[in-house]
Amino acid sequence: MAIEHITNEYAIPRGRVYFDRFDANGLPTGEIPLGNCPGFTFTADTEKAEHFSSETGLSEKDAALIVRVNRTGSLTCDNFSTNNLALFVSGSTETQTQSAGAVADEPHTVTPGRIYQLGTSNTAPAGVRNVSAVTVKSADGLTTYVLGTDYALDLDMGRLQILATSTIPAATPIEVSYTTTAKSWTRVKSGATAEVPGSLRVVADNASGTNRDWFMPKVTLTPSGDLPVIQEGTDFTTMEFGVEVLKSANREALYIDGRPAA
Repeated sequence: MAIEHITNEYAIPRGRVYFDRFDANGLPTGEIPLGNCPGFTFTADTEKAEHFSSETGLSEKDAALIVRVNRTGSLTCDNFSTNNLALFVSGSTETQTQSAGAVADEPHTVTPGRIYQLGTSNTAPAGVRNVSAVTVKSADGLTTYVLGTDYALDLDMGRLQILATSTIPAATPIEVSYTTTAKSWTRVKSGATAEVPGSLRVVADNASGTNRDWFMPKVTLTPSGDLPVIQEGTDFTTMEFGVEVLKSANREALYIDGRPAA
């Protein structure tokens, strides 16, 4: 009878990646799909304690023990979602709400040729949007400046440009009055920590090879590399994350599950 050889299994891995961000108490909040992730690489680095015999003239290694293992990973996402952007800036998402109302005599000191954002404050650092009924006057209220002659407006973005040809002198105090529309939008803001703790799951759907699902109960995501905000060409933007795979108190660092038999 001939020797039986194994059947090789070649893998072309694919799958979906989910991240469950922990709250301030280290508790899960529910998995978020990260969307298309064209790359996830797992790395294990080990450190050994080596022993050499001293019983003979030639000291030879007679034992080697692994005493430390460091598990890390690299994750690439090209799903430019709000949640993924918040992960990359180690921040959070929130709903920014703007109330309808009238703003009177908002002070600005302006120079021809420059642009000014309306409505900036500690609670609305990026300013207001969707404004109307804009009037621009001198600080003493005696001069009303003319739209198209002295200034231009982007009403949707709440921006005021003092035209280079304006009669307004440089470093002139003015007052701007306008009306805001009730609006809300999603905002991402950075946080105070660079690492985002949570758990990471990969549900396999391989092009070739057995599907095996990866689960890491405790990881930290760290943004890595550059994130283009503006770029030339037609390449899709990607986000790179470093992954630290950690050992929790009552679980292993990593589980790789096959699928139940049909």
